[in-house]
Amino acid sequence: PLSPVLSPPDINELNLPKTCEIDFSDQDDLLHFRLLICPDEGFYKGGKFVFSFKVGQGYPHDPPKVKCETMVYHPNIDLEGNVCLNILRWATTASGVATAGSGSPSGPPEAWQGG
Repeated sequence: PLSPVLSPPDINELNLPKTCEIDFSDQDDLLHFRLLICPDEGFYKGGKFVFSFKVGQGYPHDPPKVKCETMVYHPNIDLEGNVCLNILRWATTASGVATAGSGSPSGPPEAWQGG
């Protein structure tokens, strides 16, 4: 069975920028894919960067695993290619908190005041 995260109609309707290509090597596994990004402006212009995505069964409560397969210096990518996705982790946590009925948090988790 296909995941509700990306169903075939969603894939066909993706409107990616001309600088990006997506590859689902296994059309039956939409939770694992690769993204090629070729920036046409800025510091990384002319580069080709490949990212692999693994979306777990716990999504959206658990963030996807993203790895940069291209060696690149970037403050959010470590030496093994792991991409820091703190903003996604915060977004999924904030979503869970808001749906739990404790109100809608504002700002990053550090700004929340416990009660």
